[in-house]
Amino acid sequence: MPSMPVFKPIPSSLRLAGSGLALAWLLAACSSVPPAQNDVQPAAASGVAAASSPAAAQNDEADSDAPNADLPRMALTDDLLLRFLVGEVALQRGKGQLAAQTWSDLARRTQDPRVAKRATEVAMGTGQLALAREDAQIWIDSAPSSRPAKQVMLGLLLRANRLDEAQPYLEGILRDQPKEVAPFFAQLHQLWDKSTDRAGALKLTEALIQPYPKLAEAHFAHAVALANAGKVDEAIAELDAAEQLKPDWETPLVYHAQLLPAEQRLAYLQAAQKRHPKQLNVQLSVAKELVLAKRYDEALKYYDAALTVQPDNLEAKVGSGLVALQQHNLALAEQRLGAAIKQAPQQTPNLRYYMGQIAEEQRRTDEALQWYESVEGDLKGNADQRRIRLLARSGHMEDALAMLQTMQADSNDARVERLQLEAQLWREAKQYDQALQVLSNGLKTYPDNADLLYDRSLIADLLGKDADAERDLRRYLALKPDSVQGQNALGYTLANRNRSLDEAETLLTAALAKEPDSAIIIDSMGWLRFRQGKLQEARELLARAYGLMSDPEIGAHYAEVLWQSGDKAEARKVYDAMLLADPANATLLEVNKRLGIR
Repeated sequence: MPSMPVFKPIPSSLRLAGSGLALAWLLAACSSVPPAQNDVQPAAASGVAAASSPAAAQNDEADSDAPNADLPRMALTDDLLLRFLVGEVALQRGKGQLAAQTWSDLARRTQDPRVAKRATEVAMGTGQLALAREDAQIWIDSAPSSRPAKQVMLGLLLRANRLDEAQPYLEGILRDQPKEVAPFFAQLHQLWDKSTDRAGALKLTEALIQPYPKLAEAHFAHAVALANAGKVDEAIAELDAAEQLKPDWETPLVYHAQLLPAEQRLAYLQAAQKRHPKQLNVQLSVAKELVLAKRYDEALKYYDAALTVQPDNLEAKVGSGLVALQQHNLALAEQRLGAAIKQAPQQTPNLRYYMGQIAEEQRRTDEALQWYESVEGDLKGNADQRRIRLLARSGHMEDALAMLQTMQADSNDARVERLQLEAQLWREAKQYDQALQVLSNGLKTYPDNADLLYDRSLIADLLGKDADAERDLRRYLALKPDSVQGQNALGYTLANRNRSLDEAETLLTAALAKEPDSAIIIDSMGWLRFRQGKLQEARELLARAYGLMSDPEIGAHYAEVLWQSGDKAEARKVYDAMLLADPANATLLEVNKRLGIR
């Protein structure tokens, strides 16, 4: 069985909606509390969910710390008043340690639950969690019936990995709120993080679920704890038990698939989908596995079926849109991804990047620039790079260079990336000498940077500087001897120059063994076979490469081999299709000039 990551999260799409107050406040109590700036808000600092839910607020009021009659009677002396002032002023001035210690001392002196509550809040808000536990204990001792006090203590114990001490508090929750038991177990895993003791979490989970042998959610909680402790086979048995107890619940089925080796997931999910054909998340999981297997046509059928049942399913819209983009079905990709953005603009920031790609592919430059400009999040850097390139290609080189200079470059890698992008701008503007100068200057600063060497070899090749291109590629391969990119580049360069063909074959055979379905490497091998005079083999390889990727340069090679093989009608057909896609492509124009295809 495969090794499992520590406390693997359940996908958010599988979490139960409306899981109840018990888990809501508990997650809040376990979350990180930021240091106070000027003051600590009681609800936020204590971790009680009163601030996030009206029902929770009512619950907090119902569980007030103590009736007034039970509060300790203590005169507010000048000494106590001064200590209160010191605690508050210290907090406002950012002296968190003094503030927390002062409030903790006040809690011990007064044994007043209100003071202990404030002391706990201040200690948590200033990151002094050991002191917060001491204050919370005073809070509990002075108000034994206070539920908020116990909730906060539980959160502190879980964060400190003191799971044995947390057990009685969790048992109290389950005992006091029986309606919350099932949703609580369904999301119990959310309480653990990478620092949690896995064996301790398993022991605690097994103690908590003991009274609930016929509850599917309890078996699920046990399964997650077992998997995180490395007991995957036992976890799978528990998931099977959960399925038997609650066949219409999708979560155990999808998590079961996550625990399997990659090669077994698809078969399991397809079988599960046959058993439970109405379970949409299982169907969507099948689609995702098909995408990973690059079976895009089948994946799209699953996504389409899901949208037939649930037209507003966001995951199906996004998944089908990205599959359509992969298949170069730009119309469907734009329709699905655009609908997803309109439906959930805050949840789909990265999709704007793909919409920009679609618009760029269809030469809608202004629209593409607008999409790229609106991208936020992980793909913003990629979007900015595409904006810069698009500005340059549309004749706004000054704007592109100005934007390039605003890009952050606070590391050597970032500075090299910026050099590569600048060189690419000059290359696409066909100012090859300028591109070569940028890369050569970069190599003076970073003489052993393989990426700069590779890029300079391409520019040298475009300038007809064969010896320089070959020298840079050989140096690149000396730095990265196993690089498929380098093996293919040098192999193709030698084949294209029609020399050292045996070495070219060695390089391309090694590259193809690592990436047998790469259209680019297959094209290189096909071109080598053409140079070797093996026309039939060249034709077969280039037909395959062209089928995998409708690229103008691959098309140019394929058209030339077809022409030389005597199939001039098919050569013209391929040539015309590629010329329509890229009328200014230099390789296509050179082939036509040499052969007279058109």
